[in-house]
Amino acid sequence: MRVLIVEDEPLLAMLLEESIADLGHEPVGAAATVAQAFALLDQTPVDCALLDYSLGGDKTSIPVAERLQAERVPFTYLSGHSALDKRAGAPAGPLLNKPASMDGIARAIEAMAALTPPASYPAAPDSPA
Repeated sequence: MRVLIVEDEPLLAMLLEESIADLGHEPVGAAATVAQAFALLDQTPVDCALLDYSLGGDKTSIPVAERLQAERVPFTYLSGHSALDKRAGAPAGPLLNKPASMDGIARAIEAMAALTPPASYPAAPDSPA
């Protein structure tokens, strides 16, 4: 699975990348901002994403979640808070509490994999008529 990481804390982003690679998946960059996430999405197809909900100050990953939702790419929010502020208009998605364990990351990726086939799978050939 190609996994987009959106995390504004460099150390946490690096740990997520290493954890995802250790689980046998391909981390697709580590975006610290919405603009960086969009740039990665424009360049590389992804199968799922881990989104830090809060990106510093009053910035959130909501625009990334909205784009992923529109493109039917499953995502899981990461947050140090036990609940997301639903008034912020965040698209619905599972929540993995920080600090996330390797097991929690593995379960989140497995759950997202079950939702949709990876974008990297080849298209099925047309059936003969």
